[in-house]
Amino acid sequence: MENSIAWNPAYAPGVDTQAENPAAGSQYPWVERREALSPHDFFSGYVAKGRPVVVPGAVGRCPALKRWTFDHLRRVSGQRQVTLKQGLADAGVEGLKTVGSDLNAYLDLLEAYESRLRSDGAPAGERPPYLHDVPLLNVLPDAADDLAGFPADYFPNWYRSDCLRFAQFFLGPAHSLTPLHFDCLLTHNLFFQVAGRKRFILLDHGQLPCCYRYRWRWCEVDAENPDFTRHPLYRDAQVRECTVGPGDMLYMPPGMLHHVRSLDCAISFNMDWHTRRSAVRGVLALARGMPAKNVYYNAAIALGLCAGISAKRVLPWYRSYLNYVS
Repeated sequence: MENSIAWNPAYAPGVDTQAENPAAGSQYPWVERREALSPHDFFSGYVAKGRPVVVPGAVGRCPALKRWTFDHLRRVSGQRQVTLKQGLADAGVEGLKTVGSDLNAYLDLLEAYESRLRSDGAPAGERPPYLHDVPLLNVLPDAADDLAGFPADYFPNWYRSDCLRFAQFFLGPAHSLTPLHFDCLLTHNLFFQVAGRKRFILLDHGQLPCCYRYRWRWCEVDAENPDFTRHPLYRDAQVRECTVGPGDMLYMPPGMLHHVRSLDCAISFNMDWHTRRSAVRGVLALARGMPAKNVYYNAAIALGLCAGISAKRVLPWYRSYLNYVS
């Protein structure tokens, strides 16, 4: 039998995890949820207007939702070397470091930790590191087979035939955290949940002055437990939240601040992408303090989009971004 320890089976594909009781435990207003949102309405109603949205079940029919168990990961990729991140914590990322492991050893760590959680009912010992934001195809080279029926129409034409080459993979234990930040290239972001649940706390980029930024894209505020003595401006921040479960897609517009907590052991992937407008704005962000390396990646995409150079030809210039730790 396939090992199902990786997630809570109560949260199965197609279950609307907020519809049961949207107000329960909610601290902030919910992000809008749109069933069966068409690509046309997505681009006109959300991308063009810079509005986040959750699309329940957007990838609910992809085989990955049933296939990506720990047993499957061991069979197809257990010997692969992966890079893990330690130091993604409530207090920020000043202690962030990367460590190497093979995937089998990491899955063993996760299983042991999740087993302790289930028996003790509370975090036991140090939380394992996070397989966070690494190229999907480096972990699962045959992911295209597992994502048959993937809704590529939610991406601009330029990306569609090669969109999985831009995808980033996430696997981590319950309680894993990415503190409040925005995506470093000021890209659009489509986030897909495969197993488990994640809670997102979201703020528009215009709320950045309330969030005490440091190191270009990270924020000092603990969005789950803000300290208003240290961060009084955060009292006035306009905050939203959402929970994504298996099969759900979350869209975040460029610069949206997000604080992400795994409620279960979770598997996800996302894709950062640009329109011509956002790519050019990403290049111009050099004047607002964007690191030069980030501007380079934006310039590569802007050149492709504006000059009609295909994503396949641009990807070699951009590929190192997929392993970029910022």
